[in-house]
Amino acid sequence: MLAYIRRTRVPVTLCRSLPQRCRYATAADPSEDPTDHHKRLGLHDWPKSKTPTAYEIFGFSNDDMSMSPLEMNRALKKRYLALVKIYHPDTSLALTQDGKEITPEVKRERFDMIQESYDILKNPRRRIAYNRYQTTSWEQQGEYFGDKKGAWSRENFEAHRRANAHRRRYAFKNDEAFWHAATWNDYYQMKYHRAPPTQEELDKNKYKILAGVLLFGAVGFVLQMVNAVDNANKYLLETQRLNLQSMKALNDARDNYGEGHSEADKVRRFLANRRSTMRLKQDVEDTDRVPEPDDDELLRRYAVKRLEAWDRADE
Repeated sequence: MLAYIRRTRVPVTLCRSLPQRCRYATAADPSEDPTDHHKRLGLHDWPKSKTPTAYEIFGFSNDDMSMSPLEMNRALKKRYLALVKIYHPDTSLALTQDGKEITPEVKRERFDMIQESYDILKNPRRRIAYNRYQTTSWEQQGEYFGDKKGAWSRENFEAHRRANAHRRRYAFKNDEAFWHAATWNDYYQMKYHRAPPTQEELDKNKYKILAGVLLFGAVGFVLQMVNAVDNANKYLLETQRLNLQSMKALNDARDNYGEGHSEADKVRRFLANRRSTMRLKQDVEDTDRVPEPDDDELLRRYAVKRLEAWDRADE
């Protein structure tokens, strides 16, 4: 009997425990925020600035700058691995910011910033140059004596760097060599990957430049002279053409345009010109207008007037 009771009690216990142990996969409630992975991995929050510095991305404060290079590299690598777990495109986790889920594009942008910042800070030389870029300003410039020590002196280069620290052209990502260099020679060699020119080479270049300028000026002067001569020839040709036209018109006037010089020839030419003029002024629709006399009538009137003039002259 006891053995039977023991056998029957086991299923009762299992049936009571099953509802507590069985769980089914269900979708997460959208209203619940995802896990704060920064806090879970012992990291700081992502910087609020739109353009955070490399130190802000990895959560280093001004006090952390006093760490030894070994301690800095250890802390940097640890935080880098943690950030990569969160923002790597292949393993990125769900994150929210201001109550909204962060998009994959934003995660990718943050990952690129993390990688770029890590490449800068893990290299001691680049880290020193980046620190110089972050801390340099014109307010640090004291009394300037660079010109007294030469235009290519170290003091002159430092003053130039302080004066242009805020310009986008010399930003760290645009001109990193500008912040690595200690002198003008270093900057030239880093930027152009060759040794800077010597004074003799500069003098030779000056003479070459001067010769080029003189040659260019001479060519320009010759071209201007050729253009001036060409314009003068055009002016003379145009003047001669106008003179010929004037002479032809004068000869035509003296020759009466081929109509002769007698009085009858002059009258004939007058009548021909009058006919052409009257045709231009003729208005077909003007019916009330008195018609102009023809050539015969004009010749008759002219002859009568001439006879009357001769008769008066004889009297």
